[in-house]
Amino acid sequence: MRLRRFAASDARAVTDLFYASVRETCAGEYTPSQLSAWAPDDIDPVAWVLPLLDSYTLLAEENGAVLGFGNTYLNYIDRLYVHPSYQGRGVGKTILLALEEKCNGEVTVYASDTAKPFFQRMGYHVIRENRVVRFSVTLRNWYMAKSL
Repeated sequence: MRLRRFAASDARAVTDLFYASVRETCAGEYTPSQLSAWAPDDIDPVAWVLPLLDSYTLLAEENGAVLGFGNTYLNYIDRLYVHPSYQGRGVGKTILLALEEKCNGEVTVYASDTAKPFFQRMGYHVIRENRVVRFSVTLRNWYMAKSL
């Protein structure tokens, strides 16, 4: 596995990975309507990746396959997703540690119910429960922090 910077040409690969990660990995913690609101069927890859281009974004790949990606800006982990086929193999940990190298002080993240245990294992603690509304559907997540 190698890490590299995200490029605009990766838009389709990361949106497909995001969709699969949310719809498959998070199905145990969120309802079908919540999953559809979080990862809709009609994701616009160009619009969706603009924040990735405007921040420090890393992509993990191996033999041409995109395994995962994540980004950070201003000590905030914005997105961190691993393809369902590659979870449990250290991909998320590798990406997160590399993103944390670009941060200092306190790092924060809004973690899903699914991702919360991962971030806790990585040294993050819950500050508060959070609710976000997407397409009139409420989703719960967790505002978490870690001091570096």
